[in-house]
Amino acid sequence: MTTPPKTTSLAQVQRLLDYFKSGAIPRPAQHEVHPELPKGGRDNYLYFTLPVCINFQRSSPAMWAAALSTYQDRATRYVFYPELLAEAEPARVRADLTKYKLALQPNRHVLIWTTIARTLHERYHDDPREILAEANHDAARLIQLLQLTHRAQFPYLCGPKLSNYWPYILSQFTDVQLTSAHEISIIPDTHVLQSSVRLGLVPPGASAVHVERAWRELLAGTDLVPSQLHSVLWHWSRNKFHPSV
Repeated sequence: MTTPPKTTSLAQVQRLLDYFKSGAIPRPAQHEVHPELPKGGRDNYLYFTLPVCINFQRSSPAMWAAALSTYQDRATRYVFYPELLAEAEPARVRADLTKYKLALQPNRHVLIWTTIARTLHERYHDDPREILAEANHDAARLIQLLQLTHRAQFPYLCGPKLSNYWPYILSQFTDVQLTSAHEISIIPDTHVLQSSVRLGLVPPGASAVHVERAWRELLAGTDLVPSQLHSVLWHWSRNKFHPSV
């Protein structure tokens, strides 16, 4: 498949953005449901950090619904607090992370969650905001810390998808002000991949890396950053690529 001229693709992208803003591309009232915590508080940062690390190969809306149910239950809320997790019995943690299907895989998901919580407890005083401070609130530096510097301490969050998804989520739901926001890539999940193929930006079978690179190249020199388009492409794919562009 031949990639269309950049100007044509940009025109398509702008139409998609307009459709999304106008509501022509339907979306749920709230995808990332949450307990309406103060945006700048530690609790809010923890809520939008730990669930991210297990949001892969599953329904994202269902995962966030499970996170909210787990947080709203006073008996299970402690799993969001690294200092409380550090004192809890492993069997109880496993039971409480799976109670509302927040952890779908009782071994792998629980291990990922507790490993990252332990990293926060032992290195960052139980506060994700300290990781951002280490990165000087620079998105590119934050991604580098996750993917390279502290890779072993952040399983799955260190991968190319989640290491970009986390700063994107933080930028949407916390008070963080990240520099180098253009360095946050589009998150090339299944729906973004399908939308990218549909637009003719990449051929069928393109890798996640290919998709990420194609969007960076397309948007270079424009006022758009890749992360702005994630929700647009995700919901367009879910809507069977209607309206057409």
